[in-house]
Amino acid sequence: MPDLVLRDIDPILAERIQRVAQARGWPLRDAVIRLLEQGLFAAEEEVRAGFENQEVEALAEAIAALKLLPAGRDF
Repeated sequence: MPDLVLRDIDPILAERIQRVAQARGWPLRDAVIRLLEQGLFAAEEEVRAGFENQEVEALAEAIAALKLLPAGRDF
């Protein structure tokens, strides 16, 4: 896994991460990874919004195809 470097993190966000790490007894590195995973799961669930995997893939393909179409006339 490559190293990731985050620059210019909001000080309030950094403090919140540190508080979670302390409260859970996690090393800061572990806290960041766990919080990223939790946020990613939440974002993925929001994107899927109850669709099945095949439906999500079909919708993503349809959106990608629509983006390739030339701009239409203004209505």
